[in-house]
Amino acid sequence: MAGIDWTNRQIWLEPAAWRYLFLDFEGRIPRLPFWVAAVALNVFAFIGDRLAMDFGGHPAAAVVGLAFLYPSLALAIKRAHDRGHSDLYLLFLFLPAFLVSLLQVLGYFDSAGPMGPVLSVLGLWVLVALIVLVIDLGLLRGEAGPNRFGPDPLA
Repeated sequence: MAGIDWTNRQIWLEPAAWRYLFLDFEGRIPRLPFWVAAVALNVFAFIGDRLAMDFGGHPAAAVVGLAFLYPSLALAIKRAHDRGHSDLYLLFLFLPAFLVSLLQVLGYFDSAGPMGPVLSVLGLWVLVALIVLVIDLGLLRGEAGPNRFGPDPLA
């Protein structure tokens, strides 16, 4: 959706812009839309997680987390495209969070049990991946001019 003018303040009132941010895997987005959408997504994910924990415990919270994986990936992929990275770049960064959620659904959340060392390694991997994502996708400017993923969203 190369026709979106992210410098227009009225763009945030357009449902098509939000749909593009959360559901489409094509194209590029600059930092501001990434941060606005990421904050909105994380607020809703936090609320969903708290409700799921209250009503269904860790397995329900993991299902909610998995439900937010698709829009998170759509957002991150477009931002990675702006930085010139392929989709596979994000696989390495999102894989540990997916595995932690899967282990939660399967009931392996007890860090004192036999899966404790695996959960510790995955937890460390999630932390490192989060730091890399914040720096690379959230703080660094995208490639100037067009790249293989589309035109510069700020041009």
